[in-house]
Amino acid sequence: MPRMDNPAVASLKIEQRKQRQAARRKGNDGELSDALKATFPASDPVAAQAPVTAGGAPTDYIYRMGEEAEELQEMAVERIGELEQLLSDEIRARPLRAIAWAAAAGALVGFFAARQ
Repeated sequence: MPRMDNPAVASLKIEQRKQRQAARRKGNDGELSDALKATFPASDPVAAQAPVTAGGAPTDYIYRMGEEAEELQEMAVERIGELEQLLSDEIRARPLRAIAWAAAAGALVGFFAARQ
């Protein structure tokens, strides 16, 4: 058993014990209900399942997933462009450091290529 010299550890143990006792009094459903209430704001009601339109085809779902994938791709391309610009600016600001990093990377690749 760990020593309780640290007041933070002792306080944590007491709080955990209180939470376990409260959970036992409420039961599993009460604990789940409290967790859900704490997780979701009042404007976002908890749904047991995703809404489905009567007679909705699986192609609708696939179409939505395709749209989301396109959005993610656009965001990734934008982020890569930002990183390229950042790297370009860094190389222009500190060219000697960039050459040193490139030489180090080349030496590392050459070392591993020579081992095989």
